[in-house]
Amino acid sequence: MLTIQRDSPEQIYHQLYRQLRAEIETGVRQPGQRLASTRFLAQQLKLSRNTVDHAYQDLVAEGYLISQPGAGYRVSHQLPYLTGRPLTDQIPKISPAFKVDFTESYDNLRLFPKQAWRAAEQAVMFQGLPHIQPANGDLAYRQQLTHFLARLKGLNVSAAQIIITSGFNEAAGIIANLVPALKTDKLAVQNPIAPNARTVWQRLQVPTIPFTPTTEQPVAGGYLLAPTHNFPTGSGLNQAERQAFASWARRHQRYVIELDTDATLDYSGQPQPALFNDLADHGFYYSNYDDTLGAALCMGFLVIPSHLVADYQAKYGRLPNRNSQWQQQILGHLIASGDLERFMRQLTIVYRNRRQHLISKVDDVFGPTLTPMGTTAGTFMPFQLTPAPTTSVTALIAQATQAGIGIVNPDRCWLNQLEPFPSIVLSFRQVDDNQIDSGIDQLYRCWQP
Repeated sequence: MLTIQRDSPEQIYHQLYRQLRAEIETGVRQPGQRLASTRFLAQQLKLSRNTVDHAYQDLVAEGYLISQPGAGYRVSHQLPYLTGRPLTDQIPKISPAFKVDFTESYDNLRLFPKQAWRAAEQAVMFQGLPHIQPANGDLAYRQQLTHFLARLKGLNVSAAQIIITSGFNEAAGIIANLVPALKTDKLAVQNPIAPNARTVWQRLQVPTIPFTPTTEQPVAGGYLLAPTHNFPTGSGLNQAERQAFASWARRHQRYVIELDTDATLDYSGQPQPALFNDLADHGFYYSNYDDTLGAALCMGFLVIPSHLVADYQAKYGRLPNRNSQWQQQILGHLIASGDLERFMRQLTIVYRNRRQHLISKVDDVFGPTLTPMGTTAGTFMPFQLTPAPTTSVTALIAQATQAGIGIVNPDRCWLNQLEPFPSIVLSFRQVDDNQIDSGIDQLYRCWQP
């Protein structure tokens, strides 16, 4: 029997989620059993429908429930793995760095699609794998990626244009090798941007200069930008700004490297299409699964212009791709079955709820002193400090660290720390609603004079 304690400090949605999960794990609710509709259960428990939907979506994302359009929710026939005591005794536990972690330094796998991953893994086991794969990665996976990118980002590319990488550092090395002119003509790098996206070019002997996509562009052979990325300013480029930049780059025949690592989690309703198709033969597109399946997967992919495919094969064709073909095949199965996109849609709902809860909690506790800044994608929420604090953002982060609260430092993304306004950035990828509540309360206490 489901009971809701309205005077409990535990979030109401989480009470419902926890009780439903316990009933599924203990067999009270059997595999295949249909659950009450969100509308009916909300009426029975006198809750908002959004609260019930929030609990259901978390259970779907974790593999306990299956959502069937037009048929409601049913208990999954294959539940996620439940780790028993013998296994936890054998594996050393990693102590969390913070009591409440608003950083992006840890992958919390509670929302990982365990059931779908396991089914895809079993399919790969039964079909077997060739022991040497092509230089640019498993062909079946790359073929599935062409369909995946066409649906999500409007990309019209061939499998030969896709290169599987272990991350952006590897992708940058390939770009520098395919476009050697960058070493003399320079690469303009958007400011701000993720630190490794700016510093990797030093190792590759490609000189860089900072630029802002919405202003007059400096003279360079190529331009690296993250048009969707909201970190740390809170906004990317809108559609008009995207088109204007692509048109300018096409007219001047400049290479553009599009870093698109969080656009699959878009809360505006419709993800922005990639710039790649508007750049003729001068576009590179890079993305990964860091915000969805976790950065620990270490799986990215680079799309190169069609006219550079032959050059890539000439330079790399005799080398095998060193990224896990096993994981590539699993990802290919997840795309082919539709499970990856279903998971991403469900994860978007969970994160949208979590993001809104974070915004509401910060507003309740801090009021106008912390103002949310845009963001329609990704798992970060930037807040502007108003008015500017008497102490530095670095000092505020140090105070939070002493209190056991982890915060992302936005200063590292700005070249020479020239940010126009003081801000803090909170990631909501690895915290639930209860942790958000306690973490924001503790932040307020430790920052009070």
